[in-house]
Amino acid sequence: MMITPKEYQNRALDALRGYFRACKQYGNADTAYYDVTRQIFGTGIPYRDVKEVPGLPYVCLRIPTGGGKTFVACHSISVAASDLLNADFPVVLWLVPSNAIKEQTLNALKDRNHPYRQALEETMSSVSVLSVQEALYVTRPTLATGTTVIVSTMQAFRVDETEGRKVYEQSGALMDHFSNVEPALIASLETYADGKPIQSLSNLLRLHRPIVIVDEAHNARTQLSFETLARFNPSCIIEFSATPDTEGNPSNVLHSVSAAELKADQMIKLPIRLETRPNWKELVGDAIELRKHLEGISMKERMATGEYIRPIVLFQAQPKNQNHETLTVEVVEQCLLDDFSIPPEQIRRATGTDKGLEGLDLSDSSCDVRYIITVQALKEGWDCPFAYVLCSVAEMRSSTAVEQILGRIMRLPKARRKQNEELNMSYAFATSRNFIETANALEDALVQNGFNRQEAKDLITKIPEKSNGGLEQFWTKATEAVKEIPKLESLPEEIAAKVTYDEQKGEITFSGVMEEHEKFALQHCFATTEAKASIERVFRKTRGLPSEQPKSPAERGESFSIPVLSIKQGNLFEAFEQTHFLERPWELSKCDPSLNESEYSLKKFDGKVMEIDVSERGKLAKRFISDLHEQMTILTNDQTQTVANLVYWLDRTISHQDIPPSESGPFLTSLVHFLLDVRSFDLSQLYHDKYTLRQRVSEKIEQHRQMAFVRAYQSLLLPECATPLVVTPDVCFSFNPLEYPYNSLYKGSFQFKKHYYKEVGNLKDNGEEFDCAVFIDTLPEVKYWVRNIERRERHSFSLQTTTDKFYPDFVCLLSDGRYLVVEYKGADRWSDDDSKEKRALGELWEKRSNGKCLFVMPKGKQLDAIAEKIRRTD
Repeated sequence: MMITPKEYQNRALDALRGYFRACKQYGNADTAYYDVTRQIFGTGIPYRDVKEVPGLPYVCLRIPTGGGKTFVACHSISVAASDLLNADFPVVLWLVPSNAIKEQTLNALKDRNHPYRQALEETMSSVSVLSVQEALYVTRPTLATGTTVIVSTMQAFRVDETEGRKVYEQSGALMDHFSNVEPALIASLETYADGKPIQSLSNLLRLHRPIVIVDEAHNARTQLSFETLARFNPSCIIEFSATPDTEGNPSNVLHSVSAAELKADQMIKLPIRLETRPNWKELVGDAIELRKHLEGISMKERMATGEYIRPIVLFQAQPKNQNHETLTVEVVEQCLLDDFSIPPEQIRRATGTDKGLEGLDLSDSSCDVRYIITVQALKEGWDCPFAYVLCSVAEMRSSTAVEQILGRIMRLPKARRKQNEELNMSYAFATSRNFIETANALEDALVQNGFNRQEAKDLITKIPEKSNGGLEQFWTKATEAVKEIPKLESLPEEIAAKVTYDEQKGEITFSGVMEEHEKFALQHCFATTEAKASIERVFRKTRGLPSEQPKSPAERGESFSIPVLSIKQGNLFEAFEQTHFLERPWELSKCDPSLNESEYSLKKFDGKVMEIDVSERGKLAKRFISDLHEQMTILTNDQTQTVANLVYWLDRTISHQDIPPSESGPFLTSLVHFLLDVRSFDLSQLYHDKYTLRQRVSEKIEQHRQMAFVRAYQSLLLPECATPLVVTPDVCFSFNPLEYPYNSLYKGSFQFKKHYYKEVGNLKDNGEEFDCAVFIDTLPEVKYWVRNIERRERHSFSLQTTTDKFYPDFVCLLSDGRYLVVEYKGADRWSDDDSKEKRALGELWEKRSNGKCLFVMPKGKQLDAIAEKIRRTD
């Protein structure tokens, strides 16, 4: 089954796409980066150029461990090819930090059933995946007819390595690639004294301007690495890392993903529940018992959902030491066999010398492995979502002891939330007398896995010590006094089995870690607020959470649903979205096919690909993008140039799923003939400039599409429309109390008291938008509110515009039951076209609600307009 990118992964790819398009718009990587980061972060970030390759676009996508960096990297290739290179068949140099990961990546990318390969083939045609050794014999037709991905380590390209020397040496197998090379391209290649190009793999890469993918970039960012990459004349470098370099050679971080986003898209097991004990054998025993408990829960999960899970414990042993005894892999294994009678077939070693996991499919239901003993061998190229428990027999005093192995227990099986909450968590055991010290080390390890410091503090759950110790710490029977007799007969059978009520004592007891939906179900068994609060205390006890902390409305289980614009379809109402006006037919073939001078003009080509003699780096940097496009155009020079072929290429490479060929074909034919007959272009000129032409034609089609959409959209807004838009309580958007996928966390000193969630996301601690949030939080009429996160379709309130969704800044529930939506706009932007459209749409939503919903867009600092809107009685 084809796996589609998650929402946060699409946002990362959109940021990359926007950057590459800005590179083409501005003609340089520096200005593009500053402009795009200003749009993303609110402040433009200075670009750090690669002095070895001036003007080279190179950026980093920061994705924490468990976020699918490699999957996003596969999709990034098509983004670079179409939005930067203007290439149908790019060459990709995929660099990884170690041989272990190289083999893993090669195997995955070559396997047509693997999600990575499927991601490549979904967006690129005829994909070939090669090792460096295979690339030494790659044929010219392979590069000319498909996407070629070469997977290697950075070390393999260093001249002092045997493999590296072969990359730079002449190879007869590559001779054909250098026959009849255009003179304009030879200047960019390494040549012999007679001016002929050296027939090497290095030169072949220079010729094709590879897209460079760097996996775990912080392991490769040295001066030597940049010097090596410069020899291949890359078109761009895209780094993927959980922990980008911030000091030595700082990365140009374009986009960062948060733990909240990963959790909302069900990628990782959080929080991490931590237990510490001074006695390592007792600790091992607890880990074994916990694993057995989780396996029992997993069997119930399989009966309910069909999903197979076999929880695995990772034991982290100590390395051997000649000076004193240590708890080595052998010692831990003997302990499992002798002290706990674990069957040998359930144990595997995974160290530098013990390859117990080779050739083993841990996800297979016939596999017996439940315990894996390692030191650090799992830190590279190993992945098993069944790994739920990390047990370190060494004291966890520093993050370096666990930072790599910790990520191995955080991936959620099948990236899907489980019905039982205990299967959505990770578990860590450490031999220690000091919980705080161990928790701090674990927190540091999370930071090293790409989570920010503030997130990491909230992701580690402290489990209180008990006098009898043991596994009671993980699933105690939590008891609370209640003055009301619960109506337990309304509970589902599987929840009722965990609940007992002692009528004589007036106590309710819950066995296990209570899940959110179980808490809500139990609270519905009571009528009084006091009794419901008792269930909240039971819930917090079972999860090891402090009880004195005030709860947010989301934590209390309060619902927050707000009516949306809806449309009547037959006898039903459904949320109004883009598909309702996209379905209105329109005819592209009857639209104007002309492109005037401002819409399309040819660029002059001076016959040079790179000004290699210019000593000033600034000039080289300014020419990088244009030179790249010229080189790619020469490489893909079409031999058969006809109007029909050009029209076919445009039709095939411009995305228009909403337009049938019967409409696109005549339009594109008329457009090409207009350029030839009216504007007097030569067909060869259009072919030479076909990628720019494609972009301009795509923009022209989009103009016509938007005009058609606007007409259809506006017709739906009219009251006399056959299917008018309405606002009804039957169609609402509901905020998910368990998921709030912010990208950054509010860190200010002001304590918001009415925010629906515990955290406030994507809000700075100063500025006019912050002032607006404070104003809302202090209004007596506001019951609670949400900082609405933009572009979170499943998690945020939105209103549909002609082009996309409008996500207002703040969504409020008033104490009188009405709803208030606030979109803040600075005074300088209050009157622009975008604000006018949003204001008109918000006011329409308000009008159609018959007084139930309010919309306001204060002009700059005129925040009193919010209070006036609430208190107005007309």
